[in-house]
Amino acid sequence: MSRACDICGKGVMHGNHVSKSFNHLRRTWKPNLLSVRAVFDNGQVRTIKVCTRCYRSDFLIKKVKTPKAAVETK
Repeated sequence: MSRACDICGKGVMHGNHVSKSFNHLRRTWKPNLLSVRAVFDNGQVRTIKVCTRCYRSDFLIKKVKTPKAAVETK
């Protein structure tokens, strides 16, 4: 299971944490990923991992569950 966005490909970055005394410690920066049910062009619904920037920018069509009471009243 990769830690990368399925839309833009943003993934884990590696680098150094530099202290005040200039000591270097290796560290990783992980992307802020969400698991989202999305609808694709062919009507297929799948759960994909999306970074929060792609989620906010409406790069995908979200599959929203509708309550049964709302469906029955129509």
